[in-house]
Amino acid sequence: MKLMILDGNSIVNRAFYGVRLLNAPDGTPTNGIYGFVSILQKLLDEQKPDSVCVAFDVHAPTFRHKAFADYKAQRKPMPDDLVKQIPILKEVLDAMGVHRYECAGWEADDILGTAGKRCDEAGWNCLIVTGDKDSFQLITETTHVFHVKSRMGQTETKEYTPEVFREEYGFDPVHIVDLKALMGDASDNIPGVPGVGEKTATDLIQRYTTIERIYKELDTLDVKEGVRKKLCEGRESAFQSYELATISREAPVDFDPAANLWQKAASPELYDIFHRLGFQKFIEKWGLQAGEIATAAVQSAALPDADVTVETLQEFYAALDRSEYIAVLPKDGLDGLDVCDGVCVYHIGWSTVGENYNELLRKIFAPGVKKVSHNSKDLMGLLLSEQLPVEGFVFDTALAAYLLEATESDYAPERLSVRFLGGELRGAQAVWSLYPELDKRIRELGMRKLMYDIELPLCRVLAEMEKAGFLVNKMALYGYGESMTGTINALQKSIWVAAG
Repeated sequence: MKLMILDGNSIVNRAFYGVRLLNAPDGTPTNGIYGFVSILQKLLDEQKPDSVCVAFDVHAPTFRHKAFADYKAQRKPMPDDLVKQIPILKEVLDAMGVHRYECAGWEADDILGTAGKRCDEAGWNCLIVTGDKDSFQLITETTHVFHVKSRMGQTETKEYTPEVFREEYGFDPVHIVDLKALMGDASDNIPGVPGVGEKTATDLIQRYTTIERIYKELDTLDVKEGVRKKLCEGRESAFQSYELATISREAPVDFDPAANLWQKAASPELYDIFHRLGFQKFIEKWGLQAGEIATAAVQSAALPDADVTVETLQEFYAALDRSEYIAVLPKDGLDGLDVCDGVCVYHIGWSTVGENYNELLRKIFAPGVKKVSHNSKDLMGLLLSEQLPVEGFVFDTALAAYLLEATESDYAPERLSVRFLGGELRGAQAVWSLYPELDKRIRELGMRKLMYDIELPLCRVLAEMEKAGFLVNKMALYGYGESMTGTINALQKSIWVAAG
């Protein structure tokens, strides 16, 4: 059996700095949460643990602070954008069914150490996931550390076994504490021995293993006299640093590996949280579904369909006149249209209205009719090709969704309705329903001018540019191609000469 325990504060901190800035639709920063869940998901897929849990620090003095007042005293406060994400991350973990452990007066490291010991006693393997090297001292044959680090904007994870650690450090994992006792740890403000750096400390531990032996044999150590003097003067600091660096395996937490059994999360509560945060990829990855109430509400909003025929044409015109705005989606070029007015979804085409179709197009695309579409530029290009008006477009749901979520790869109306409305609506009805919701979010995020003064007007400009095209000087283009060919041939010959 295998338990995986994550160092919550360490991993979310690494994720926060390793993932570019992300925000939920309401502006809440989410990059730390997103990175944490991504790391967790990847490890769940790869390691398939039987039990999963997370340990968090408590914002309160620990027994180490009481023993050494300057312990971690130099640490900067957590950034506000990360502080906001911690309670949301805990909400995510609760909805996933992942147990959380905290203990006032003790650090998350001590909970990790205790978990490793309890796993060993129960005959379990333990996987500790952390971004801190402090936990290397916990590595055994049955407890491995998955070290997470951010590098070049990417988050990487490396598994440390006793063999991997010894290959990298040259001594057994438990003696990382002795190393820190000598060299100190600036991140935790552990002093170590003044004047003894990492290189000297590593050499000493590789040769003498423990500070106990080093100080027992201090007079006869094969070291420079300057190093001997520093060690002698720093004896008290070395042993105090050893105590500060040692992770306790006896934290007072009620911990049983079997109590943290993992089942794939699929709760409506998790869907709601991911939906609120904009984590559509996780919703799809885990096959999460909206709760029955939310799903029923969207399904009940489905509008009736109607084919517009010669007989119902006047009724459609009357509905058009009553509409505050309509959603329009083209089909097969301009040979067909789907139109939604919030009451009905109308299907219109040559086959149903015959010779009245051109008149109907002019009425729908009249400048005075407010229209919402999806990818308006493409529709405007079709209208320009048929010499129909392109005025009256008040919103573009694809464009708005891009402004809100520029990194997404799929902006289909059906997917956006799940993302922003809580359930799937299709086609023109999805576009009609998305308009007020996306408009509200655009305004809340201060992007009204970007949307309405720049991006939306640009759709027409681009459509007209695509229709007009641009002139090409064929002879100049041909001449440039010939010059490039000559240059390439010359380079090839020089390469052949150089290669022999």
